[in-house]
Amino acid sequence: MNGPDKLELIGIGKSYARGGKRHPVLDDISLRVADGEFVTLLGPSGSGKSTLFRLIGGVERPDAGRILIDGAETTGERGHISYMPQQASLFPWMSVAGNIASALTTAGIERRRAAALAAEWLGRIGLADVADEYPQVLSGGMQQRVSFLRALLMPRGVMCLDEPFAALDALTRAEMQAWLLRLWEEERRSVLFVTHSIEEALTLSDRIYVLSKAPATVLREIAVPFDRPRRADVWKEPAFVALKEEVLALLQRGGAGDGV
Repeated sequence: MNGPDKLELIGIGKSYARGGKRHPVLDDISLRVADGEFVTLLGPSGSGKSTLFRLIGGVERPDAGRILIDGAETTGERGHISYMPQQASLFPWMSVAGNIASALTTAGIERRRAAALAAEWLGRIGLADVADEYPQVLSGGMQQRVSFLRALLMPRGVMCLDEPFAALDALTRAEMQAWLLRLWEEERRSVLFVTHSIEEALTLSDRIYVLSKAPATVLREIAVPFDRPRRADVWKEPAFVALKEEVLALLQRGGAGDGV
């Protein structure tokens, strides 16, 4: 990818105190996300991927290292990214449209403009007919669509998506991956995505950072060679299968278990 980096992490280290001892989680992590690039963190459970998101979001501070967004240091500062968690975090007392509009008004968008954006985008993603429904009546996949839309419409240059499809069944997960790719191709926001699925990482990403088990280090940075727009059946290509096997071997050497 050409252009300046939207997000850069330089030498990030982090540990936590447990039982009177320091337990390192991240060890000298450096990575970057260019403008309009889809980058994935791939590693085992407990390797510190979600901790990185808390640091990028300013919820916590690293013990070492710096975080830059658009070239400006933002270490320990909040409000610079949009975020989508593993579970759809929707207010149950608000309608679907209200959930989206409230997130936008919190971000400083005028109320009527926020309501108009919510209605427009719910129509674009095929959810106009549930705009006035409450989240609890929606399927898991529909809730994740709404949650992703909230993150997409936030006026932030970097989106952090933390295993957003992990709780979905296999068929719904595949459908959501294809849906996310279509929507991302239209908008080309800078995305940092977390997963422990090799296939998901290869299907979605421009580049992948493969992390070791904790304390996490970058085992390898991988440029994904498949063309954009990415085909839904890219997983059938021999090159995809070969790269999946290569990444799996790398994860196993790094102590990641099966990595799938």
